[in-house]
Amino acid sequence: MGKKTFWFGITLIGIGILVVAVSSTFPGFVVGGKKLPGPGFFPTILSIILMIGGIYEILISLRTKGVKKYRRSFVEYCKDWGNQNIFIVILSLILYVPIIKWIGFIVGTFLLSLLLTIRLKATWLRGIITSVILVIIIILIFEKIFKISLPEGIFGINF
Repeated sequence: MGKKTFWFGITLIGIGILVVAVSSTFPGFVVGGKKLPGPGFFPTILSIILMIGGIYEILISLRTKGVKKYRRSFVEYCKDWGNQNIFIVILSLILYVPIIKWIGFIVGTFLLSLLLTIRLKATWLRGIITSVILVIIIILIFEKIFKISLPEGIFGINF
């Protein structure tokens, strides 16, 4: 059994359940007496996809045979580049919501995207370009198409 794959699957399912639970508390959306998908629809769909992926990972881990047991110390585990990336991504996602409430969506998303892009060994120029494009696409989708206002933060930047 592949332990990493198994626990990755469990984590995906856990995150999916947590997001479904939180998004079920979002208010409904009714227009002209018709009930439409509200703000909880998109996170719920993504969570279902995450849970399906988690089940798949668990099944793959149960089929894996002959996995070599290798024990590493916690320090060695933390020195691994991939494990550091996982920790940084999880930490940045946890801090993302408080950060965008404080400094605003545009600046917060740009900085998060830049941090993660640079961490994945992209050049600074590529990181900046990717982050700017990401912010523009999200603004176009949510503010211009769906008319959802995004947090402005202390800088008051909004398009």
